[in-house]
Amino acid sequence: DGKLHIMLLFQLLFLFGVIAQPIMCFTVYVMRHGQTDANANEIEQGSADFSRLTDLGKEQASNAYQALVDTRVTSIYTSPLTRARQTLEQLRQADASSTQTVLPPSDLILNDLREIDQYDWQGQSYSELKRQFPESWRAWEKGIPDEMKVLETATDIVHYPLLEMWERADRVWSEILDLEKKQQDDDNEKDRSVLIVAHGNLGQALLGSAMGWDANSFNEKGVFGNCGMAKIEFLDLDTSPRKVANRWRWQWPVPSAWSPTTTT
Repeated sequence: DGKLHIMLLFQLLFLFGVIAQPIMCFTVYVMRHGQTDANANEIEQGSADFSRLTDLGKEQASNAYQALVDTRVTSIYTSPLTRARQTLEQLRQADASSTQTVLPPSDLILNDLREIDQYDWQGQSYSELKRQFPESWRAWEKGIPDEMKVLETATDIVHYPLLEMWERADRVWSEILDLEKKQQDDDNEKDRSVLIVAHGNLGQALLGSAMGWDANSFNEKGVFGNCGMAKIEFLDLDTSPRKVANRWRWQWPVPSAWSPTTTT
């Protein structure tokens, strides 16, 4: 009888909101790759795959593993680009040397996790891009998506890379959330923690899309340094329609306070 009374008491407390009912928590760590030779030489990479991690970049990635030691990552999603794959390899090496591994043995490459498509800008120096395209470069730095234009010579199409990237971030979130919901149902696991190893500009779009910010927030909120990592919490995996995340904070290199969902 005593146990029954306690159960009824808890149900009443849940019903009237006195205490919170346990709910599913879906945690995502979004990480940028380590420093590349192109980063060091101020060359625009975009979604091209010519750059590789420097020794410093490898060290940054190994050090960033410390941000994950107190969690259990259930899934990993990565960009197809070599610099992101190299970063994940450094994390795996650190994990193998740890007393308690936290990373699953496999990962899934998603093409939509590639860096922003910069078309004709890719492979050019920052200084040359500033000189040739001052208005678009200013829009790029200031985060003005309607004014940031880049030509794709091969098709003679003028693109709006920031707007395209935000649309792609929305799309890949829906893909990841659908995959995770299915995995959650299959494994009967309540809580899941996901690691995404990708890129700085895409990282901003992923964070912004998750939190309900539009592309005008670019370079204003959540700017990722090399191996910067943001922690995002969702309370709902449904994608019809997809819900915004509950809150976010920096996980690495310097942990920050939680920031709740806001819109722009």
